Amino acid sequence: MARYLDEKVNRQRAMPSFFNASWAIIRGFRPINLLLLFCLHKISQWPLILKAPVLLQDGAGQLKYAYTLNSLMWASLLLAAGGYLINDYYDQKVDRINKPEKASNILVNKPVALWSVWVGLNLLAIILGFTIDQRIEHTQYGFVFIAVCAVLWIYNLSPWSKFLLGPLVISGLIALNLLLIQNLSIYLWAKCYNGVYSLETVYELFATKTIWIWRIELLSFLSNFMRELIKDIEDINGDQNGGRRTLPITIGIARTAKVSMVVGLILIVCIGSMVAIALNYSILLSTQLTVALILAIWITYKCHKIEIQSQAKSVSLWLKILLAIGLLSIFWL
Repeated sequence: MARYLDEKVNRQRAMPSFFNASWAIIRGFRPINLLLLFCLHKISQWPLILKAPVLLQDGAGQLKYAYTLNSLMWASLLLAAGGYLINDYYDQKVDRINKPEKASNILVNKPVALWSVWVGLNLLAIILGFTIDQRIEHTQYGFVFIAVCAVLWIYNLSPWSKFLLGPLVISGLIALNLLLIQNLSIYLWAKCYNGVYSLETVYELFATKTIWIWRIELLSFLSNFMRELIKDIEDINGDQNGGRRTLPITIGIARTAKVSMVVGLILIVCIGSMVAIALNYSILLSTQLTVALILAIWITYKCHKIEIQSQAKSVSLWLKILLAIGLLSIFWL
């Protein structure tokens, strides 16, 4: 009996450690960022599936292939999780300075386990990609995911990878999600109505929506690119210690702030044009884009004022809000 009680006590003591260790691993995959990516996919499906053109909404399989879109979503989440994992591995020195409060991912200290999990995550994503290719003709999602996996890995290898190419790559990959969701949705509708509507006809039916999604992709790209530049200013001390050659380290904080301000001006022009066009499309969409325009003007002004590292943090937060407002505008398409 005494032995049984001792074993029970030991198990109770071990449980918190197990849960703490599990949570530390989960936190290393940036659950908040993954949740935002999940929301991006779900929101993007709204105008392309649930609010499809009237000619397609006659019950001929509107949700028949919805699981295929979910395969794309899960593949994106797996690739992002793998990218965050190796980013933590290669940025250990940087994070000790930039994020001293951040709990270290347990897998980072166990390279064999880390690389096993990384290979597993990417392999599952690639398998999902080839599964999509089998279900839908004329797609190459499996090879796209292989390329994304390679880009995320190479991105972390070179100290120069985060100079200017890094922000471009990360921003491009985030915007790529919208493009993949859009194209796959159109292929799905063509598959549902095989023999009734051709792929070209479905593209024409979605012409207005796809043009708007391209515009929002541009907004997403510019906002993310601007935020990556600001984050590099924010993380300059750790990046310098880790041997990274980011833009602020190479040309200085003040000049990088000016570069981000130029990107902000381009963003303002783009959103302003979108507001003018949206007036003839949807009042709700134009209103939301007007809010995004005001915020973009404010952020660009704040970029002009950045002179030291600490001033970048608030700008980075405002850019997150701008990005969220821009992506939520998809809801009104």
